Amino acid sequence: MRKNQTKKNQPTVKPLSMKATVSGFNCSNEAFTEDLVFTLLPPDTPDHYGTGYYMVVKTPAQDHLVDVRYERTTDVSELADRWIQSWYGKNAREVQKEL
Repeated sequence: MRKNQTKKNQPTVKPLSMKATVSGFNCSNEAFTEDLVFTLLPPDTPDHYGTGYYMVVKTPAQDHLVDVRYERTTDVSELADRWIQSWYGKNAREVQKEL
């Protein structure tokens, strides 16, 4: 089988990890660049709420555990975009992603 190819009647599994580099300016107008790693943690039991997923965001300073159980997607790229927008706001001028 080729990469990302699945057996018949099985859904394609999306990547559960992604790297991103965020660049911009802080409120003091100083330039910053941070490397982030986003990792989705799938549910470990079939009894869970919503998607059952959590997301770990590793920043240079700390790790964040984000509850994404009630999001309508498990696409790590889309969830990362939402987190970056909520955490950095308009200060994030450029975001480069690597799946």
